[in-house]
Amino acid sequence: MKNNVLRLHAFLPEKSTVLLMVGAFLCYTGMYAVRKAFLAGQYLDIGFYGLDFKTVLVISQVMGYMFSKFVGIKLVSEMTSAKRATYLVGLVGFGLLMLLAFAFLPAHLKPLALFLNGMPLGMVFGLVFSYLEGRKNTELLAAALSATFIFSTGFVKTVGVWLMQEFGIGEYTMPFLTGLLFFPLFLIAVKMLSSSRHRSMEDVDLRSERLPMNSQQRWDFLRKHGLVYGGLVIVYVLLTVVRDFRDNFMVEFWAELGMQGKPELITMTEIPVAVIVLIIAAVGVLIRNNRKAFNYGIFLSVICCVGIVVLTMLFEKGAVSPIWWMVINGVGLYLPYILFHCLIFERFVAMLKFSGNVGFLFYTADALGYFGSVGIMLFKEFSHSQVTWVNFLGDLNQGAGIIMTLVCVLTLILLKAKEKKNTELVLEPSSL
Repeated sequence: MKNNVLRLHAFLPEKSTVLLMVGAFLCYTGMYAVRKAFLAGQYLDIGFYGLDFKTVLVISQVMGYMFSKFVGIKLVSEMTSAKRATYLVGLVGFGLLMLLAFAFLPAHLKPLALFLNGMPLGMVFGLVFSYLEGRKNTELLAAALSATFIFSTGFVKTVGVWLMQEFGIGEYTMPFLTGLLFFPLFLIAVKMLSSSRHRSMEDVDLRSERLPMNSQQRWDFLRKHGLVYGGLVIVYVLLTVVRDFRDNFMVEFWAELGMQGKPELITMTEIPVAVIVLIIAAVGVLIRNNRKAFNYGIFLSVICCVGIVVLTMLFEKGAVSPIWWMVINGVGLYLPYILFHCLIFERFVAMLKFSGNVGFLFYTADALGYFGSVGIMLFKEFSHSQVTWVNFLGDLNQGAGIIMTLVCVLTLILLKAKEKKNTELVLEPSSL
């Protein structure tokens, strides 16, 4: 107990740590306001060749976002520290201008505006995370960044609904005004991140050096570690698909559950999810050994995957209320998703003592994840399925949960086998 207290004290936030945490949270919240605010509308007044117009808008933006992820595999992994702030402001500023275009363009061009809105925004996460990765307290820093995935996505949609209900702002103008409200905070946050201290020698010793990666180094990583990394990517892709579907159609879920017109639910039900998930994820900072921390992340992911399958079955039988289902389902989806961002990919690179960066791992997985997300939405729209939004989410939970559980277990087995055979994986002596 005493050792744990001393270890916790060693990781208590310093001034620079607080600056990074607050800066990362505000920066990504500002980006989310530009990306997610349009989801507060339902856009029922426009028909689009017999398709649901909101689904068309979501698919358009996610396709742009997905394209951005593929570009980010190269751009983010090769980005130097001197250019990050300029790129952040330029990317989010362009996304905001596309929301202005969305407000005034005719209906048939609005999907194009959202495609162009999403296209630059997919690279923001990697640029922000590059300020945080490779530090002794990266889990703590990344937890603050990851809080935006849960809290801010609901908060910006609540602000959007509030603007429409209280001020009579139209659905098509609301996204730009919401993004504009958050943009000054975004600029302040970029300045905070740029003013943070560089990694110390202790950071490098604990987590390995983090350097830009050229194409040869990226292929070298895949050749050496691609099998285990491939398992991680499969789990991450499925998490992205289910989480993104839940997030994009939150308003529709609550409407089907009989709670339309209560925008506060979008935020209030996500607060406990954020608190629970971030506390559990941040605990990883106390685990110094990279192999043990990696195992911690995978084991928790397995528990969550099994949990969402069981919980959804109980919800469908009427044993769990809609609110509790959304809250606990959110924990089950977001905890492993955030563990990948806070801990699993970070410790995987550190465990290998690989002198690259997490950005490459994220963007390869993210690009495939959003490709899957687009595929699921296209299937939902063009299959002409009569399944409700809520039931479709339930089916996704159960199918993905079972597959992810099996792949997590298989990935651990493969990694253990590679260790025993002394293959090219270079592990820390303490983890052998």
